[in-house]
Amino acid sequence: MSRAPPTLLLVEDDSDLREALVEILHAEGHTVVARATGDEALSWLEAHSAPALVLVDMWTPRKDSWRLLDALHHQPRFADLPVVAISSSEERHPAIREVLSKPFDREALLAGVRRFVHSLH
Repeated sequence: MSRAPPTLLLVEDDSDLREALVEILHAEGHTVVARATGDEALSWLEAHSAPALVLVDMWTPRKDSWRLLDALHHQPRFADLPVVAISSSEERHPAIREVLSKPFDREALLAGVRRFVHSLH
């Protein structure tokens, strides 16, 4: 019996980049839920079981990624949920396990994901 692919939650406001990241992660064997804002991601998290990993762009126009990180940090059900921040600067927050520095390439993205999630391939 095969297992379902790990689900990743991607928060990225740039639609072109979001689509490209989803395509790369799907090709690696992951299920990807993509949201444009931290608030949309929070709504999704409230209605679903926790994903294997959250990838979050830190500098969205509404700056709601910080609100998402605060919620993840303070809710016990998300205490062990790994978060990889995507940023052009070094971000610090207790919920962040790693920062993927912009600009990055496909291999850097996949290496960052693999540190926390194993694909089914």
